Amino acid sequence: VDLELFYESAPISKKEIQEEIGKFIKEIENPILKEIVIRLMKKFFEPFFDFPAAVTMHHNYISGLSYHVYSMLKLAKAYVSLYPFLHQDLLYAGVLLHDLGKVIELSGAKGTEYTKAGNLVGHISLATNEIAIVANEMNVLETDEVITLMHLILSHHGQLEYGSPKEPQLAEAVVLHIIDNSDSRLAALEKELKNVGEGEFSIPLFMFDRRTFYVPRFKK
Repeated sequence: VDLELFYESAPISKKEIQEEIGKFIKEIENPILKEIVIRLMKKFFEPFFDFPAAVTMHHNYISGLSYHVYSMLKLAKAYVSLYPFLHQDLLYAGVLLHDLGKVIELSGAKGTEYTKAGNLVGHISLATNEIAIVANEMNVLETDEVITLMHLILSHHGQLEYGSPKEPQLAEAVVLHIIDNSDSRLAALEKELKNVGEGEFSIPLFMFDRRTFYVPRFKK
């Protein structure tokens, strides 16, 4: 059964998301980072492209997780173009895997709720653990590639009070936090503003500290 026929889903098809994300993976040149990404993508392929990115906050629809990652990859590409000192492979790998733990944290693509592991461990720690397992199998656990990649995952919420065990201490970690925060917040805002007419205010939005947003009525 094609769930996209009955439930809210990403604005582009799952097949298109898969193809576009595949292009970004091919751009990763570092062999360690690329192999870790490929192994984990293969392991969690179906849920990664089916699951939402959250229960309520943002991208909470079929394929929302992978669409969120795809959107972030496009933002990452723009940042690397503007700031070539950034390590593209590390940033791409961080984007691809930063929310991978949500396929364990959440229960599924419909009727989504938090699992026991989701409530007790959380997606940041779950994703880091999956990276460690694969890296150990590859005998690369102590490499800078793995240590820095794990740091990106652990710090992508930006601040300790937002659930990150570490705060960003790499340029790529700073960018990952920025683009994750901007894409999640703007996606949520876009969804709410679709229901607001010109010259009207939105309902108070939890993600923005319950601020209301105005949609201007411009002369045409």
